[in-house]
Amino acid sequence: MNIQRATPLNEFLAKLIFLLLPTAVLGYFLLWHINQYYSILNAQGYTQSIYLGAGMLIASFFYGFRFRFLPTFALLIFILFSIYKGLDKLSVNEFDAFFISVQFWVFAFLFTGGWLIGWMFIRLRYSAVFIATGILAGSILLIAKSQIDSVRHLIELFAPALLYSVYLIFTAEQIYGYKDKSKKFWWFLSRRLISFALLACLLFGAVYWFLRKEIKETVANYGGGGKAGKNSMLKQNQDGSFDLNEFSQLRGSLGRDKQLLFCAHIDNFFPGTQVPNPLYLTSFYYTKFDTLTETFEKDSTLPLNDLFEPDPSKIPLFSMKSDSGVLRNSLASRFRKTVDIEIYTKLLSPSTYLAPHTGFFVQPVTVEKDFREEYKTAYRAKGWVSELNSAYFIYNVPKGEIRKFQEQRFEVLRRYSDYSQTDKAFIKYYTYMPADAKFRSISDLAHKVADSAHSTADKILAIRDYFLSKDENGDPLYHYTDNPGVPDIPSASKLLYFLNQNHKGYCAYFAGATLFMLRSLGIPSRIAVGFLTVDRSDKNKGWYWYYADQAHAWVQVYFPEIGWIDFDTTVGNSDAQESPKPDGTPPLQAPKAWLAATGIIQDVDTARKTMKMKLKQVIFHDKEYKFKDDADLLLDLKIAELKRDSLDVPISNLQAGEEATAVSYAEVMKKMEVLENEKGKALINRLPIPAPIDEVYLKIKEVKAKEAPIAPIAKNQRLSYKQILRISVGILAALLLLMFLLPELIFRGYLWRHKRSKTQSKRAYWAYRAALYYVNQLGYERKELTPMEYARQCIDPSLRTSFANFMPLYLKIKYSKEALNENETLAVESFLSNFLHTVNKNIKFKKRLFSFLNPLRTISFYVSSDK
Repeated sequence: MNIQRATPLNEFLAKLIFLLLPTAVLGYFLLWHINQYYSILNAQGYTQSIYLGAGMLIASFFYGFRFRFLPTFALLIFILFSIYKGLDKLSVNEFDAFFISVQFWVFAFLFTGGWLIGWMFIRLRYSAVFIATGILAGSILLIAKSQIDSVRHLIELFAPALLYSVYLIFTAEQIYGYKDKSKKFWWFLSRRLISFALLACLLFGAVYWFLRKEIKETVANYGGGGKAGKNSMLKQNQDGSFDLNEFSQLRGSLGRDKQLLFCAHIDNFFPGTQVPNPLYLTSFYYTKFDTLTETFEKDSTLPLNDLFEPDPSKIPLFSMKSDSGVLRNSLASRFRKTVDIEIYTKLLSPSTYLAPHTGFFVQPVTVEKDFREEYKTAYRAKGWVSELNSAYFIYNVPKGEIRKFQEQRFEVLRRYSDYSQTDKAFIKYYTYMPADAKFRSISDLAHKVADSAHSTADKILAIRDYFLSKDENGDPLYHYTDNPGVPDIPSASKLLYFLNQNHKGYCAYFAGATLFMLRSLGIPSRIAVGFLTVDRSDKNKGWYWYYADQAHAWVQVYFPEIGWIDFDTTVGNSDAQESPKPDGTPPLQAPKAWLAATGIIQDVDTARKTMKMKLKQVIFHDKEYKFKDDADLLLDLKIAELKRDSLDVPISNLQAGEEATAVSYAEVMKKMEVLENEKGKALINRLPIPAPIDEVYLKIKEVKAKEAPIAPIAKNQRLSYKQILRISVGILAALLLLMFLLPELIFRGYLWRHKRSKTQSKRAYWAYRAALYYVNQLGYERKELTPMEYARQCIDPSLRTSFANFMPLYLKIKYSKEALNENETLAVESFLSNFLHTVNKNIKFKKRLFSFLNPLRTISFYVSSDK
């Protein structure tokens, strides 16, 4: 059987370059975005695009010949199904079965989809219309699922699909419509595509030029820049956990969830009572403002930086990290105390650090085993807190006692309004106002509101009372809402719209307006970002539950000597005050670890249940000791729980050379005092021998690099759109280059096999195969001729070779047991080199070059029968 091409060569190459290649690039673009929405795909857009591209490429070559679609497609489905069943039998547990099945079905779906696209491009006249329609529908579905509320983000997602669809339909019609597939075809097609590109650029350029003002205003109005998310206070990670966003836009709507993120125990009570004194939890500060998009952002160049930002997930269990520098930079010397807090995360990212006010200490701790299903990680933290701070300073709490408490606080603050001795650069940074004209109107409002106030505290109270004021009907002037709307006039300021017209907004509106009103009055201020703390618990005093809708922003004001003080001018949000369900039972607090020793296991005595450890680090009563020299400690493990990756292990599993952390809650450790200026070795000499240990945590053995799973890309590490486009184009270009180099690589393989053959029969065989392949690649097809007829009638007359003289010698070696004589042996040995020299002499280099860039002829060589 001789399988003939169903598609002319030039037409096939044009489809491959101008239809399949752009489709593969756009396919990668869409797959990358789909991976951001569906976490089960595990952020493997690169691999998945290869699946899709491979299906298209293989199918296009396959259906470039007259293969029938239905039998071959049915065979493909059968093969994929058989592989799936085989993989299913190899999986060892339910997790493996699920993981393998998901990964394989992703491959099968994409490869099959690519196969169908390749078939449609090669065989179907109007395939471009159907494919373009499918791409547009997929883009619209992706946009709907992504809940986009940014015009720029919408354009980034939809514009490539729209441009591609127009390009695809136009190009396909040019390829199918031009009947002459000769050399003129390429000039015709190139001219049409260049004209199309120039016309598209001219059209889009003209649209942008005439509508540029309206586009910029619309993008600014909806908070362009691609930074918007479902909740501007929170961002969701690949693993489903939540982080606080490093920016917050003033937007027309703010989606909020009521998922439980974490719970915390704050050791802060009113003096001499058991009445909890809740504190807001701070993560970082917004101190920059983008006037175009009205976005508050972090700034890493804070003067006198008092922000402590550790990653608790990267600190070993029971190890500590602290920074006393933030305490100095807080510029607070009066009315300060240290408050301890324990945080148990559920959906909060384990890398997020929170503390009351100025955090300066963190120590990861264990979660009690009965609560490990609900809470994933835990850590202790310490905050440097003003005694004047409290969540009860929210002005709209109606309780009379709290009002009295607030007045006492303000009476103290009134005495601290002199900024003359404060660092000038510090004051300039925290009183900066944009030069935009709209901020002058905010300044005018602030001076009007605080006209009769003299002290810093009274000016703050005046702004507070303004937001609490009532209109002429006796109704509250300002209202809290997650959907404040947007101005009717494009490019209008949402901040001015909030202050002057609708008076409705969420925390970022109130905090932003307060910030600029205070700064216009010369008062240093910033926006703190973290979580609103609400005391809803009657039984578990000091415990607080935090839901997604409690992510919050409020204002901090700097007072000389007092430091930064929290002020929340957001009017009452009853939704955040009430949880979606009653707060649960708090996790059991682990006893305080008085000793945590980390080091290398030296020796284990299973009979006496002791372990000798070479120390690297010891934490004793929250004081850290490092050991560079040899320091050993004998540990008593009689009652200790031994764990590796939360699983209990017997003492017999301990091995010398392993790294471990030993923890002691023993009373004898508690009673030991910390001596000032004591060295680590002196402490070890004071400890009881063997030292009583309650828990031992073995370090998880590192997985070898070749076995390491592929981790999803964190959002802050994701590649930019341009980088993704370059990579995808590079991958497809490499595949295309490999495809065109394949004929030459195969021929070099034949020459290598001929040269390396040790027997006469093998050398003759590979010479025969190389000669046949070479002339076939140059366009001399054998068709229905026998090898001898092919040599006599086609090759030798056209190329002036002696192929026909070689054939009897080759057949004699292959089928006869009679040995060749000396002249025949010499003729066989020299045949291939003489043959190639003669062919190259009669065919120009340019023709040989382009002939070996034709992979279709390579395929025809292998699918032809009777080689």
